[in-house]
Amino acid sequence: MGTLLRGKIGMSRLIAANAGATVRLPRDHGHLRLLEGSYTYIRQFAPKVLKAVRFQGGTEAGPLIEALQILRELNLTGARNVPDGAPTAFVPVRWQGYLDEAAAKGDASAYRHYWELCTLLALRDGLRSGDVYVPGSRRYDNPETYLFKPAQWEGHRAEFCRLVGKSPDAFEALPLVMDELDEALADLEDTLKSGDGPGRLNDAGELVISPLTAEDIPSKAEELHAELERMLPNVPIASLLVEMDRHTGFLDCFTHAGGKQARSPQLNRI
Repeated sequence: MGTLLRGKIGMSRLIAANAGATVRLPRDHGHLRLLEGSYTYIRQFAPKVLKAVRFQGGTEAGPLIEALQILRELNLTGARNVPDGAPTAFVPVRWQGYLDEAAAKGDASAYRHYWELCTLLALRDGLRSGDVYVPGSRRYDNPETYLFKPAQWEGHRAEFCRLVGKSPDAFEALPLVMDELDEALADLEDTLKSGDGPGRLNDAGELVISPLTAEDIPSKAEELHAELERMLPNVPIASLLVEMDRHTGFLDCFTHAGGKQARSPQLNRI
């Protein structure tokens, strides 16, 4: 083997091949690094948003809320480096490598950029999921505000339990729910053991759920769709445009390419 490498391939070719090896992409295929290129632009508005809006969250969002407070203080004081011990529990695995690499190189500037981007992206995801909320906001308020208050629930308890067929007494309902849960878990265990159901365990012991299959459209729905299509008139596109122009006058916004009159006055009398 050594003779083959030295005689027919040569060390120079091996060195050249190794030098041209493709650099392995990070887990997110460079997405966060691409965002880091817009860091200066993001800094134009992100500090103002964090200063004006107060975010809150549940227990799971605790590290993120703490990180937001640290980021506010960094913006207020003008400090550049992220303090030691700043939370990173909210950083996904696909982005953790950026922080680890910057920390290993001692690049405080890169670490600040990536940590701040991870914090802002986690804030975005938290607002979308409801883990983070803005008190008083119409769209991002605490999800608990959409639930019945205890006093309100008392007036709806009996009717709701009647509709779902459950006992309004928690001491009676909980054992029944536990029985349903045990039965469902037993069915799930059988499905996982078979390995050919909608869910299975891979070699690493992780749960894998197959994509849901598309549902067939009922024949009655197809018939109704066809019937509705037959009820719609078959209108020429030109007549439709003229009718719309009568209501909106949108054709007056067009200019003829040759500078002539855009349309014939006869169209107004159609």
